[in-house]
Parts: sequence; structure tokens; C-alpha cells
Amino acid sequence: MTREGDDVSVFFDFACVDGELRASFTSMQQRAMEYPFDSVQQTGDQVDLVLGGDTSFSGKVDHSGLTGNFKDEDGAGTFRLERTAEAQFPYTATDVVFKNGDVTLSGSMYIPRGGGLHPAIVMLQGSGPETRWGANRFWADYFGRRGIATLIYDKRGSGKSTGDWKTADFNALAGDALAGIDFLLHQAGIDPKKIGIHGHSQGASIAPLVASQSDAVAFVLADAANAVPMGQTEIYSQQSFISHSGLKGDDLASADKFIERSVQAERTGIGRDDLIKEHEAALQSGQAWAKEVGPPAENSYFWKFFPMIANYNPADYWKRVRVPVLIVEAGKDERIPVDSSVAVLQEIFRTNRNPDYTIVVFPNAPHPLVERPNAGVPFRWPHITPGYADLLASWVLYRESGKH
Repeated sequence: MTREGDDVSVFFDFACVDGELRASFTSMQQRAMEYPFDSVQQTGDQVDLVLGGDTSFSGKVDHSGLTGNFKDEDGAGTFRLERTAEAQFPYTATDVVFKNGDVTLSGSMYIPRGGGLHPAIVMLQGSGPETRWGANRFWADYFGRRGIATLIYDKRGSGKSTGDWKTADFNALAGDALAGIDFLLHQAGIDPKKIGIHGHSQGASIAPLVASQSDAVAFVLADAANAVPMGQTEIYSQQSFISHSGLKGDDLASADKFIERSVQAERTGIGRDDLIKEHEAALQSGQAWAKEVGPPAENSYFWKFFPMIANYNPADYWKRVRVPVLIVEAGKDERIPVDSSVAVLQEIFRTNRNPDYTIVVFPNAPHPLVERPNAGVPFRWPHITPGYADLLASWVLYRESGKH
């Protein structure tokens, strides 16, 4: 794909499933692998695809490949695909199903080829309806190429998994991960003494809860890890977002105060109707801050979901973790209060005398640890933070080699 003179390598995989043409998108530079297209249409030699709801591709196919144009919410460019043989991976891939109570989790297990037992990682999902594809599939490939097995699965209520994440608290989501760990304990090719977990964002918040409830967890990887109550984090996240909205002075101060009241109402349910009326009145009177920030819609799932997690404090569970821990933070994280979280984590690990913890901060990285070009500079394709992936894999292999 080419945009504004910059190139990025991508792969489209096409397949016919039950008479329907389907495709997936891969860009390893952007930490995305086999992400399903929303729609794929072919009429003659014309092919049209939609990815992630807001990126469209339109091109012509011939004997050598597919060429055309793409558009997304930020810009446009061209793409050119050449036919290649199906990729051969240095690991086996198996679709699997496991259960947590009445919830069925659908996923995929990746085990490096060759004999012997391998260390393994269960991937924990971030917030929202996350599936096994995209970033999770990227990590399964990355670890698999380095001799580490991985279990990735669709979050409950997403993809092919049953249940509903919108009505699940963190104990329920942790239970899903624990079921995945138990599943791996009984799989051939997996070293049962070397099973760890890896979570990003919400997954990193849940990681210490999982580790504190299972002696089978041998190590923890936590990216964009939070160590303050979720209610405080929500305030930080919303105020961080609004600080880049262009509001200044009294308007910015009013927005910040409204966010604090809004999160309090979302956490307790108290004052919800008054909050909505206050915002509507501010909009009608033309107050600038009200155009940039507002409460969730009256029928939003968030009013029921957030009270279940708002008082959860990851620090309470980090205190119970005794296995090796790698914390990776994004220095420019717009969602997690990095400085306060790092300070809390350092104090916890020192107090608990956990001899094997590592905290690494990538100073220029945003929350996803995928870096994008800054405003006012020439366009550059987003790219995974340099050194981030290698750090995770080498840390695991070193810890599980028994040489440290």
C-alpha cells in the first residue's frame, strides 16, 4: 500500500467458504494479522472490500494480482497485490473450544513444530468486542516463530464465543483466561510448568487477577498496565482525550469537571438523569465544552457495565503476584496514568520482595504501542514500537530457559 510516497507491506488472504468469498488483511508492521474484512464483493474483474468499517479497497484483478485504490478516514492511496503461494508457518495451528461454566470460548492454538515441550502464553483481551484476529494473531505468529506456543481466543460474546462481555465483570473474564490455562495444561507439546499470560490495556489490568488465582501461571506480561482504580483511570483517559480537543481556559476546566461528575454517575448510577439534563442545557446554551464531551447515551450498555469494574484496583492483585513479571508502558499513553502506575508497581514489587520484575517504558509510544506520525510532519505508516515485540519474546525465552 502506498500513501503520500510511503509504502507498507500487506497481505490479503482470499478463500471461498460455503460458496462465499472471504478475505483477511495482514500488516505485520502495524501489528495486525489475518484481520477479517467486513465485506468482500467481486463482479467480473472488479473487487471491492471494506475493512474495519472505514477503510475501503476497490481494484481490478487479473492473472498476476489485484491493483486499485483505497480510502480510509484519514486519507487515500493505492495498493498492489501479487499472487503468492500459501504461507507455510513454523508452527501448527489448531482451532479449539474450551468452556468456562456455561460460556463456550472459541479460539486457536499455535504450537511450534518439532519435538519437545514448549513454553506457552494465553492471550488476554483488551476492552470491547475483541476477537482472536488482528493483534492477537500477530502475537501468536511472533511467539510461534520463536519457539513459544500461544492460545488466542474470541472474547466472550465476540467472534464465535458465547456469552456477553457487556454483562461480565473482571472476575468472569479472568475465569475465561483461567479456563484457557487449564486447557493448555492438558495439551501435547506444552510444558505445563511454563505457561504464562499476556495482556494489553484491559487485559493487563486483569492479568494480576488471573495470576493471583492460579498456581499454573509461570510468568506475566502486561502492556499498558494500570495500577490505580478503574474509575480514576476512566477520568484520566477522558480528560487526556479532551486536552487535545482545542478547548482552553474556562471551557477546558468545565469539561474536566463535567468528566469527573460523569464518571462518578457512571460508577454509582446516582445523578444520571441530572447529568444528562445538565449536558443538554449546556448544548442548548452553546457552551463549547458540551460539544466535545458528554455522558453515555441513555440506552448505552456502559451504565450497567462500568459499575461492575469501576472500583476494581489492579494494585490489590499485583500485591499477590509472586512469579516473574514484565511490565511494558507507553510513555505517551493517553489512557493510562503511566507515572502513577509505575510508582505504585515499583513500590508493590519492592515491598513484596519479588526478585524478578522488569518495568520498561517506551517514551514515544502511545497506548496501543503502535506509533503514528505526529501532526505537521510528513506521513508515515503506523508501526509497532521498535524493540517492543523483541523485548517480550526474549524476556520469556530467557526466563523459561532456566539460566537467569
